[in-house]
Amino acid sequence: MGATVTARVLRGSGNQYFEGWLTRRSGDGGADFVGRLDLGSGLAGTSLVVLGQAKCIKPDRLIPADQVARVVARLRRGWIGVYVTTGAYSEPAQLEMVEDQYPIILINGTDLVRELHGIARDDHRGDLSDCIDHILTNAHTVVTNRRPEEILLE
Repeated sequence: MGATVTARVLRGSGNQYFEGWLTRRSGDGGADFVGRLDLGSGLAGTSLVVLGQAKCIKPDRLIPADQVARVVARLRRGWIGVYVTTGAYSEPAQLEMVEDQYPIILINGTDLVRELHGIARDDHRGDLSDCIDHILTNAHTVVTNRRPEEILLE
């Protein structure tokens, strides 16, 4: 679900976003999905690897700074991170992200619900259950253990 919401958020800003693949559960090193963000076109364009982490926790729980930093540590030059959670981010996590100027987008539980309602409204006649069922059963994204930089070749 994190990959679908990330695609909506990035495309909603007028960007071209290509959904890549989901990573395998074990040994992912802090990544759950990979995508590509295309900016500009032709010689005036570039593509960025999007490395995503999704974490399902209780809505009243907080993601600590070290978990966000773990994703950031995996990023290379020309990559950005996305961290999607059903909870929220601790104040230290948010401060560290801003102070260290991490190239990462944080999507908290409130944002996640808002985007899912938007998908339900736009594509499922407002039926949130149908929307979630569709996302979970019709995920066309392949699960693989490919290297994230391979997304730039597609």
